[in-house]
Amino acid sequence: MRTMARRGSGTRARVASAFTLTVAIALVAMFLMSQSAQAATGPKAVKGYVRDVDGNFINDIPITVNIRRASDNTVRATLTDTSKYVEVDGEDWNGYYGVTFGPSDWDIGDTIEVIATHGANQESNSTVATVIPFQWVNVTFPYAIPEFGSIVGFLVAGGLIAAVAVVFLVVKKKK
Repeated sequence: MRTMARRGSGTRARVASAFTLTVAIALVAMFLMSQSAQAATGPKAVKGYVRDVDGNFINDIPITVNIRRASDNTVRATLTDTSKYVEVDGEDWNGYYGVTFGPSDWDIGDTIEVIATHGANQESNSTVATVIPFQWVNVTFPYAIPEFGSIVGFLVAGGLIAAVAVVFLVVKKKK
């Protein structure tokens, strides 16, 4: 009966196995290191919408977009825009803003901070910068902006103003 030699029992097989294991470890290490690399590779577009709590889009609101360093949270770059109406491919976009930072203005892992200002009120939202060349960051005010408030709120406010006026006129007439 013939005996079969065990495959891989020689020195050559051990060297091949060690080489394969080394290459696999090197590839995994390179992958992990590339994932932790912080350098940006191109411009970063930051886009979004500004809305009130009822979902109404808000135009003409000043927008400030900051890039904050991941290491110490200091502001690295700032751009501004105003929320506005735009038409894209036949669609109406209200409350839209958009800015584009250069490659030296941001790194992967930095924080993108968007601040919308309406009168004395400010709201913000933030996210972490990823390798994707554009990111959406929307801002929502937690209350209805008066010029975009609901009809019920308008009627209640109008009713209260009318009641105050009637009381004022009655009190003035009695004097």
